Amino acid sequence: MNEALLIIFIIITTCLAVALIWLIIENKKLEQQLTILSKEVERNNKDIAGLCSAAVSVDNRLIDSREQLKEIVDKVADFKPYELQTEQPYQDAIQRIRKGADVEELTKQCGLSQDEAVLLIRLHGEEN
Repeated sequence: MNEALLIIFIIITTCLAVALIWLIIENKKLEQQLTILSKEVERNNKDIAGLCSAAVSVDNRLIDSREQLKEIVDKVADFKPYELQTEQPYQDAIQRIRKGADVEELTKQCGLSQDEAVLLIRLHGEEN
């Protein structure tokens, strides 16, 4: 019976030794996987930091571009009334010429120079 207990004890010890060896091997595999995953997480963190930095740079450039575009739009908006203002005196002068206005009237009422008034009368006056 002592022999049977001894055999059972040896079998249990052998099983425990095999299990211990298997656990050690599995532990080594898990440590290797942990090292690989840690390196990958570190690379991902660096990539994310780079992307965040690039996003901030792009945001700053978009803000600058938006400001420049707003300035251009404002300039264009300011230019249109000026363009209309410069066209209006000539239109008014042309209408007055068609109604028979002379050079003196055009220079006083439309703010034209004498040469401008003469030219407009030649271009838009009635042909006699």
